[in-house]
Amino acid sequence: MEDSNFIFGMHVYLMELHILSGERSRLSFAVKDEISTRKRMTSTTGQLQRKGSADKTIPHTRLEDETMIWEMYENVRKLGQGSFGKVYQVRHKSTNVMWAMKFVNKDKAGGSGIKLLEREVAILKRVSHPNIIQLNEVFETSKRMCLVMELCTEGELADTLKERKFFVESQVRLITKELASAIAYLHKNDIVHRDLKLENILVSKSASPSNPEDSLQIKVTDFGLSITKSGVGHDNMMQDFCGTPNYMAPEIIDNKMYSQQCDVWALGVIVYTLFCGVPPFRSKDEENLYELIKKGDLDFTSSDVWEEVSDEAKDCIRGMLIVDPAHRFTAGEILSHHWITGDSESKSTNVLKLMREWKDDIKQERDVADNDNSAINGVISGPSEEGHNEANNNEADHSTERTGSGGTKKPGSEGKSSNRGSVGRSSTGSIPKTTGNSLKIPSTTPRANNTRSPMQSKVTSSGASQPRATPQPLRNTAGTPMGLRATATPTPNKLNTQSRPTTKGNPSKK
Repeated sequence: MEDSNFIFGMHVYLMELHILSGERSRLSFAVKDEISTRKRMTSTTGQLQRKGSADKTIPHTRLEDETMIWEMYENVRKLGQGSFGKVYQVRHKSTNVMWAMKFVNKDKAGGSGIKLLEREVAILKRVSHPNIIQLNEVFETSKRMCLVMELCTEGELADTLKERKFFVESQVRLITKELASAIAYLHKNDIVHRDLKLENILVSKSASPSNPEDSLQIKVTDFGLSITKSGVGHDNMMQDFCGTPNYMAPEIIDNKMYSQQCDVWALGVIVYTLFCGVPPFRSKDEENLYELIKKGDLDFTSSDVWEEVSDEAKDCIRGMLIVDPAHRFTAGEILSHHWITGDSESKSTNVLKLMREWKDDIKQERDVADNDNSAINGVISGPSEEGHNEANNNEADHSTERTGSGGTKKPGSEGKSSNRGSVGRSSTGSIPKTTGNSLKIPSTTPRANNTRSPMQSKVTSSGASQPRATPQPLRNTAGTPMGLRATATPTPNKLNTQSRPTTKGNPSKK
């Protein structure tokens, strides 16, 4: 096939040389021979091979005039007319396949119009998707460019909506699925449409739909404002102010850098409009319209039809019309939404949404763990009731109630901070009350280093922690600090009845 196209191109080049030498008649016969050859090539398939994502070839033929075009195609009827050209329904004479033939006047289109047309042709040569319009071949003369494209017999989706007033939910679901599939395909190939709207979506009848409700087949068209990115990231963001006002995303209106998510916003506007017949944001004043779009407030009570629409469908629309593009659904997320798939519930794949959910789960687990620790630390074995009362009395005598944070160092804690709670306990813990000039030593072995129970910040009724004052060491009635262990001189008749021998000051050792 590639060899035949190369040969055909060489023939056309030689024919142009013959024209310059005045051999017009020979050109006519040569072109007719090539046309006959191409008819035989396409007689079995009905269309030429296309080059692009499906490795197909789309011929782009330059001719002296349009006479040769009508040797291959028959004009059936006129479909429409635009600012720069006309569209006809044509029949391929060899295959009897119906096509739409779009003629664009180069002079009327101007330099900018021709540039948009060339961009559209370049993108259509790349793509191959059942819900994207198919380009069959291109003819070009010095005055006009001719695009032979797939024929959509039902016209624009806007015309179909105008006739029906609105679509039922089952039909909207199928249309949404087909549009989301086309958009996901474009975005995967780094193509952003940037002008999705009802007028740029064509409709055709399905040949033999398996589902009776799926009688319409959707085709995305008009890639004049589309752009091909070189990848993802900030360097591949766009900033051109383009599109149709009712379908423009908030980030475009704010003149911010934007990405392919602008197509998802336009799809949300389309889906909303298919349900009730009017767009979600509308105003006669363009500036007021832009303000409504930037707010993004949706109204599902403007029409009685919304009473019949499921919550799943409304949730999907809300996801497409989120003002922040980072939190907006992607085309892939729309396809996996439970309204589209029919599942009871679908898991989101949006990274930011998943991070919020994980953050909430982690916070909840930490709260549960903190409550468990508080419950465990609240049960602290202390002294007997009598000892506890003595400690409280001692606390009242010396006014040493502690109100600081758990991180304050306590006497006898060897510089370690305390974090355990002791609400309602005395700061003296189980230290016995002193009597006389010396400490009363209990019969049991005293604690090493006079270890006390750790204490927590004092909590007010409002739940807020108050700063804890720097603790002061307890003192006995004689003013001696109560340190790590008793330092008072033991009474001989109580603790040690025998004096220790000393060498210092002993006359017998001199």
